[in-house]
Amino acid sequence: MEPYFLVIFATVLAFTGVSTVSADQDEQRAKAKAKAAAEQLATMTDEQRRLLNTTPVSADRYPAPPAPHYGPMRGSISFVDTDPGPTIGGTLTMKPAVDDGGKRLNEAEAGITMYMIHWGLEVGKPGVADDAGAGDLGGDCMGFRDTGHVVMAPAGDAGDMMSWEIPQGTKVPEDAVYFVGHTLYGKIHNLGKCTQTPITNLVQ
Repeated sequence: MEPYFLVIFATVLAFTGVSTVSADQDEQRAKAKAKAAAEQLATMTDEQRRLLNTTPVSADRYPAPPAPHYGPMRGSISFVDTDPGPTIGGTLTMKPAVDDGGKRLNEAEAGITMYMIHWGLEVGKPGVADDAGAGDLGGDCMGFRDTGHVVMAPAGDAGDMMSWEIPQGTKVPEDAVYFVGHTLYGKIHNLGKCTQTPITNLVQ
């Protein structure tokens, strides 16, 4: 092989190696950042959580798995209350995750391990007008403003539609106004890719 071909070949190998190392480092950094954010969320004090619940959403403030990552189908969560009193009870449904083209995902291939629904708080300014849309990180709700989880389901059991029965007589936590659904990637709650529905209480 001619010397100048050797130089070109070595240069290509060098650049390829740098690119691969860089990509691996980027992925490792993304995973470390997601893990740290998830751990921080899990150990927040009540005051830190209150501040988070009133702070504008940004990608660096919510844990997310390394891209690409996905949440439940936008706008697919719904709840019908059949409890006639001040408490609630009824059927809660949500469609599973889809890709950017709207095609049903294979959760195992995508890395999704669980679907979870939380009680969601009002966010931002008083009133619900600024709570929906402008989806932080691609979701259709303004972040993950929780007071505890309601129900969950393993991703392998999702099928085409998930359904849960909220027991009659269930008390809605103070200040909760939504059901908020999202995916989990292992221990990482994919908080930005969420979908929500108002908790409409039937009172007769």
